[in-house]
Amino acid sequence: MIVGVDIGGTKTHVAVQRPDGTRREQLVRTSTWRQRRNLSNDVAGLHELLHAISNGEPEVSVVGSHGCDTDADCLALQEALSTRLSGIVLVLNDSELLLPAAGKKEGIAVIAGTGSIAVSRGPDRKMRSAGGWGWFLGDEGSASGLVREAARAVRRSLDQGNQLDQLGRLLVEALGVVNPVEFGRALIDLGSAARIGKLAHLVFDAADAGSQTAADVIYNGGDSLAILVEELINRGALGNHVITAGGVISRQSRLFLAFKDALRLRVPDANLALLKSAPVTGALLLAELLASGERPIMLPLPHVGGHQETNTNGRAA
Repeated sequence: MIVGVDIGGTKTHVAVQRPDGTRREQLVRTSTWRQRRNLSNDVAGLHELLHAISNGEPEVSVVGSHGCDTDADCLALQEALSTRLSGIVLVLNDSELLLPAAGKKEGIAVIAGTGSIAVSRGPDRKMRSAGGWGWFLGDEGSASGLVREAARAVRRSLDQGNQLDQLGRLLVEALGVVNPVEFGRALIDLGSAARIGKLAHLVFDAADAGSQTAADVIYNGGDSLAILVEELINRGALGNHVITAGGVISRQSRLFLAFKDALRLRVPDANLALLKSAPVTGALLLAELLASGERPIMLPLPHVGGHQETNTNGRAA
C-alpha cells in the first residue's frame, strides 16, 4: 500500500492506493489537524489522519506540504513522520507534486492557491524556491495576495481623487467596514491567509463587472508569478516546463491568462501548462517510483525505517 498526501494551506488531500490498484481518497480541511505551532502535535494529527484513511501501515508515504519552503523544513517534517511510519517517507513542498503529476521530470512548479510559491530542484537534490513569504509580506498572485493588493489598489485610487468603484464597493461590503480606511484592520482581524483568500473571487467579480482597478490587480498578480519563474531561471533552474496549479489559478482563467502573457514576455522559452489532474496524483506516482527502488536525482533522499538514506546513485541501497 502506498499513500500520497497533498497538504495545502486550506485543504489536505490524502490518496491511498492498494496493491490491487484500488484507490481511496479523502479531502479534509487542513486546520482540522494542523495548527503550525507545534511540529510534534501536527505530526501526530497527520499520522492519525493517515491511519484512519489507510487503515494500515503504508509501504511508502509521499507528502507534499504547504509551508515546507526550504530543505530544512521538509527534512524536519520527514524526520518527525518517519518516527511514526515504518516504511519509506518522503516530504516535499506541495508545489513539487505538480511536475510528476504532469509527467515531467524537471522544470518549475508554481502554486497559486491560498499562497504562492515557485519551486525547482537540480541534480544536487537541493530545493530552489522563490516566493512563499506569506500574505503579509508576499504571496503575490495567490488568493490572499490578490485580496491584499486589491485593498491597496483601492486605497491608491482614492488617494488619487477617484470615486470608489465596483471593486472598492465589494470589499467594503465583504469586510463589513464603513470606510475603506478600515481595510487594513479588517484584513488583520480575519487572521489567516485562508480566511483572507476566500474573498479573492470579489476581485474577479469586479473585473467581470468592468473594474479597471480589479483588472490591473489580476494582471499584476500574473506578472508576479512570472517574476518568480524568472528569478528561479536566473538561479539556474533546469528545464523549460512550467506547471501551475492551485485553487485560485485553477478556477480563475483571468489569472492564468495574465500569468501566461507575462511569462511569454519575461521567459519566452517557457512552456506553461495548467495541471488538470489532482496534485496528489504526483505524490502517488513518486511513491510508486520509491517502492520500486528508484531514487530520482532531482528529489531529496527519503527516510526508511526512521533513518535518511545516504545512497546517491539513483537506486535504493
